[in-house]
Amino acid sequence: MTEAKTVSAELVTSGTEILLGDIVDTNAAWIAQQLREIGVNLYYKTTVGDNEPRLRGVLETALTRSDVVLITGGLGPTADDITRDAIANATGCPLERHTDIEDNLRERFSRWGYQRMSENNLRQAQIPESATILENPVGTAPGFISYDRRHGRDGKVIAMPGVPREMKRMMADLVLPFLQELTGGVGIIRRRILRTVGIGESSLDAELGHLMDSTNPTMGLAAHLGQADVRIAARAASAEEAEELLDTMEEKVRAVIGSYIYSTTPDEAVESVLARLLHEADASVALLETVTGGTIADRLNKGVNPENPVRILHADAEASALRTLLDKPPAGEVAHELALQLRMECNVSHGLAVITSGKPDETFHSNQGGETWIGCAGPDRTEVARFPFGGADRLTSAWVGNRAMDLLRRILLDLEI
Repeated sequence: MTEAKTVSAELVTSGTEILLGDIVDTNAAWIAQQLREIGVNLYYKTTVGDNEPRLRGVLETALTRSDVVLITGGLGPTADDITRDAIANATGCPLERHTDIEDNLRERFSRWGYQRMSENNLRQAQIPESATILENPVGTAPGFISYDRRHGRDGKVIAMPGVPREMKRMMADLVLPFLQELTGGVGIIRRRILRTVGIGESSLDAELGHLMDSTNPTMGLAAHLGQADVRIAARAASAEEAEELLDTMEEKVRAVIGSYIYSTTPDEAVESVLARLLHEADASVALLETVTGGTIADRLNKGVNPENPVRILHADAEASALRTLLDKPPAGEVAHELALQLRMECNVSHGLAVITSGKPDETFHSNQGGETWIGCAGPDRTEVARFPFGGADRLTSAWVGNRAMDLLRRILLDLEI
């Protein structure tokens, strides 16, 4: 494999308005995606208000541990635009006025019809000594690359405007090519998401802990409501080499927890996958839910692709045969019989019953002794699963819903429970 040079980066976002929640920082996510595509390792991300000492402190720390620090915001003409000052003080490169930037500013304001440009705009002509200027064709404030003189690491600070369209233009035209030169013109980071269902984050960690120490690819976990993802990231000289690394790691992960992985498409919900499996199997399903109140049926219906229709029924709990069973104390045998009855009474291929002994005010973490039973009956196989919690809170509904759909998924794919 061709070896790419390792470049570590840090991202600093400047602006009190972000800390106050007045605006959402979309720049950081976009920049992170661009860095990933060229193989630059982003290790830290910080947001700082419009305060020169605090911003200077963040930059000084960043320069001791990262090859490149990218900062957005604070390059405008007003008194609270203190990024230039903070960079000058952090790098030991005093500000100096660039007459060519000043001339360009005056020419622009004249072209826009202003008879006189306010003097505060000249702040934008102040650039740290020896910095490389980054032209801004869609705004007034130029960016720059300042070279650190204080920390002995050949560090670089890349300053860009905070206005998204200005930052993106500057990043695409000038910053990304500069960073690619630092990496030797090769290098890419690829990631892969393995979406799991039916297993919690702590259990995933226990099962996959021996793979977590890998440095390339790296692996981590991300918990969501009622399910968790396994994230794999690989760095290589080319996309093909990165994908090979991901393939190798995914194979190792699947060898341990393969039956829990339901998708490798980021953000794909288990109900979408299950709806697709039902369509492919020409299957139909009837659901009876005393715990989740119809939310599983709702989720499944939302997961159906209109081009691939699936017959999904929410059964009437008051139907005579079902009512007789529901009058019994919830247990595995009851869930088993309900699932079979659903198949017959609703004339479907699969019946899915979810019942609970939990109290209405019980929650996922309340430990009140409730339990939930899920029964799933198909043409050739009927399975029952028990979970030691009840209630109707949002977390319980998410967990129970995911476990119920996972049970049906496993039956459709003929996987072990």
